[in-house]
Amino acid sequence: MPVAFVNEVVSDADIDAYGLPFEKGKGHWWTRDKERDLYLWGGRGGNPLWDQEIQGRFHLFISGSSLRLAISLGRWSQNWHVKPYHIVWDQLLWIDPPDMGGLERKHVISVLKEALLAYGRDGWENINTPDRVVTFGF
Repeated sequence: MPVAFVNEVVSDADIDAYGLPFEKGKGHWWTRDKERDLYLWGGRGGNPLWDQEIQGRFHLFISGSSLRLAISLGRWSQNWHVKPYHIVWDQLLWIDPPDMGGLERKHVISVLKEALLAYGRDGWENINTPDRVVTFGF
């Protein structure tokens, strides 16, 4: 089954339509399933040289609701040339709002995982790791 999510530059029209906090024309990226009107944007925070835990902080738009969430990034391949490149999204740390806007948790997690499969480790940087394996600890 092909992944419906793709990494792409957010259009100025989408910035307006969704009220995104991006400056127009600056080339911000998101992971989007246009057909189902779903998107994920955000990214990793922290530096593995001195931070204990690297986290992904994201916004997931699903079923008309915008959820904020944090996920710990587990291990990943250290060399861009490794084939396949491995990424582990380890633990879902929190979702806001906690009631997920009334959405079923199982559905939210399923869509989140589908989006992260396309997002990989860095969204747009996946041009360096087209052959990748994304796994989850949650």
